[in-house]
Amino acid sequence: MLALSLCAYAFEQLVQWKYGAAGMLAVGLVSWGHKARNTTCTVIGLTALAVLLAQ
Repeated sequence: MLALSLCAYAFEQLVQWKYGAAGMLAVGLVSWGHKARNTTCTVIGLTALAVLLAQ
């Protein structure tokens, strides 16, 4: 469980460093959507991440 938390934290820091506020917003939407079981927020966050990665 600790390893998963560390990986998630490292991923969030990498996204924030490379993609700034937009990346953190996208990761936040994915996290919140997953926790709340809200597929709309999850899909919006994943789409935003895909757009950022495609640039």
